Amino acid sequence: MTLYFFERITDNDFVGPVIVAASSEDEAWALLAARERSERAALETLGWQIAQDLAAIPTRASVVYPGHYRNAILR
Repeated sequence: MTLYFFERITDNDFVGPVIVAASSEDEAWALLAARERSERAALETLGWQIAQDLAAIPTRASVVYPGHYRNAILR
């Protein structure tokens, strides 16, 4: 089971994190879609994204940054 941290960031709004426990990314999107009463494609168009996924709890104390933060740092 993996924890998927979803968020939606726009110029005027931030929604998240919405944390979904699922066995796959597709299942996580399906659960979010059911929660939002929408289709995955529509959610992606609105800016929903997976900020982070955790398949295991870190073995030591640490700060876990969303994936897009890490990508911004690497650019």
